[in-house]
Amino acid sequence: MNYNYRDIVLLLLTFGLSCLTTSLAQEICDNAIDDDADGFIDLNDPDCICNFLLPSSLIPNPSFEEMLCCPEENARLDCAVDWIQASNPTTDYVHTCGNYLGNTNIPAYAPLPFPDGEGGVGFRDGQAYVGTNYKEYVGACLTESMEVGTKYKLDFYIGFRNNVVGSMNLTMAIFGSTNCSDLPFGGNSNSIGCPVNSGKYKLIAQQQVFGSNEWVNVIFEFVADKAYEVIILGPGCEANPNYVYDPYFYLDRLVIAESAEFGIPFDKIEGRICEEGVMLSVEDISTNTFQWYKDGIAIIGESSPYIFLQPNPGVEGIYQCVITNSEGCAYSQAYELRIPPYYEQINDTICEFDYYQFGDQSLVESGYYERTIEALDGCDSIIQLNLEILPSTFATTPDSFCLGAVYNYYDITTNEPGTYQTNILNENGCDSMITVELFEIPMGTGILLTDTIILDLGEITDLIPEYLNPYYSEIKWLNEANEFITKEKAIFDFQPFNSTKLYLTGEDEWGCPVLDSTTIIVRKTNYTLYIPNIFTPNGDKLNDNFIFFTPPSIRTVTNISIYDRWGNKVFEDQNIHFPGNFQGWDGNINGTQALSGVYSYIIEAIFIDETEKIFSGDLTLIR
Repeated sequence: MNYNYRDIVLLLLTFGLSCLTTSLAQEICDNAIDDDADGFIDLNDPDCICNFLLPSSLIPNPSFEEMLCCPEENARLDCAVDWIQASNPTTDYVHTCGNYLGNTNIPAYAPLPFPDGEGGVGFRDGQAYVGTNYKEYVGACLTESMEVGTKYKLDFYIGFRNNVVGSMNLTMAIFGSTNCSDLPFGGNSNSIGCPVNSGKYKLIAQQQVFGSNEWVNVIFEFVADKAYEVIILGPGCEANPNYVYDPYFYLDRLVIAESAEFGIPFDKIEGRICEEGVMLSVEDISTNTFQWYKDGIAIIGESSPYIFLQPNPGVEGIYQCVITNSEGCAYSQAYELRIPPYYEQINDTICEFDYYQFGDQSLVESGYYERTIEALDGCDSIIQLNLEILPSTFATTPDSFCLGAVYNYYDITTNEPGTYQTNILNENGCDSMITVELFEIPMGTGILLTDTIILDLGEITDLIPEYLNPYYSEIKWLNEANEFITKEKAIFDFQPFNSTKLYLTGEDEWGCPVLDSTTIIVRKTNYTLYIPNIFTPNGDKLNDNFIFFTPPSIRTVTNISIYDRWGNKVFEDQNIHFPGNFQGWDGNINGTQALSGVYSYIIEAIFIDETEKIFSGDLTLIR
């Protein structure tokens, strides 16, 4: 907000702002003396109050004076224009028009008079969860969103009841959200408790405030980190330990605006402190009187509309003018005067082969350096630099990799032997050049297997290395699909069903892989059974049963059937898993001896490689 200086003075007269006054303790506010011995001098003393002109507030209806009705009972915030019950537990609208000054169930009464107008709001500070004595909050949508990165000030009053336990101190908080539709924050639930528990609000600021039967001026100042569109005011989220005593407080005259809009701006700021000095001035109006302050303490004799500051010891500080006329007083904006240090000591380091830019010098050696610069305010500053050069380091290291592997070291990636270099940071944060002399370790020859083994289907063999280096570790057998078989050094009773290739692998003393392989060829040329064509079931225990003989390559005889010459089935057996124990046909049919003659057979068999065969023929029974 831009102020016109003459308009400001007219506004001061129009609004009748109270002038800078002395307290009942007789603190004189413009003599640079702690008159009441409370440790505070002049403007630093809470007894010295000057209600200065306030900017337009982003909060609508900041003093609760615009109303739709006079409150005569609890929870009538709906009477106040633009204000919203922010929580399910309800705040109270208080106003002298209905002689309603606080919650009648407690009861509570606001201190009078109100800081601005005849109304305000009252709220509880209790628990942030379900139960009695809730926390209560009031909220409003701002007239415009805050700008991110801009500094804002909230200037308002908190009212305290008269010496009531639990109601003489309060953690006052302000919460913000970027969406006005987030009001109210708790819906219809009493258990949300605090705005941040809704997940839509952020705590902007909070502070502890004390008082009794009075209105206390409170100021929050903060930088907006979001484009806040709505604010909520009320107690902090922690449960009030005295909630059983019904802590109850009041709010009035809530002004929030950019911090730069508070206070009357200077008419001029001229000069540079280290040259001709700096002059601060406010608009010179004959009906006004002026008093200048440094760090809140009156500067005796400085009662002109301007002050001239020179670069003397102790000149640094915050300067402000109080402007007074017959109707009241106001503060000017504050001016912070700081003189750059005449001497600045810098200790710094750089790495070898780097340089340090010191003004127009590029430094590459350790030592002490000095230069003089002129600041914007005309002050000369001498910068003293103590520079240390940190050495880079160099190292050579041998290393190796296994044949066929890829070697990785920082930014070195290779599968070839040779000499390589890389840079890394040493403990000083400087370059360390590492030279790697890289060697390739050849494949070891400490495993020897038989090159080729030829087996008939069903045949069993032992796989024993012809030589195995006893220092090798991680020994294991793998099949040609790289699947693990065993960690034993030899495989006994190995019966392959198909031709295959096996590998015996390990690691040598350098951790490199070693291996050898053997190829096993399985011949599948003989899918036969030995089947006799005559048997004599005469009880002489010689050739009494019709049986057949199987090779080791067979897995199962799934079926055997015998028929007479008329095609009648005289014998059948199935799923013979151990044909060597097969008893065969004893020459009987249902317990009766079969007649001598020619019979036919059909035998169905499955071999260990899943090959299926059917055998058929004639046999002669002789008695």
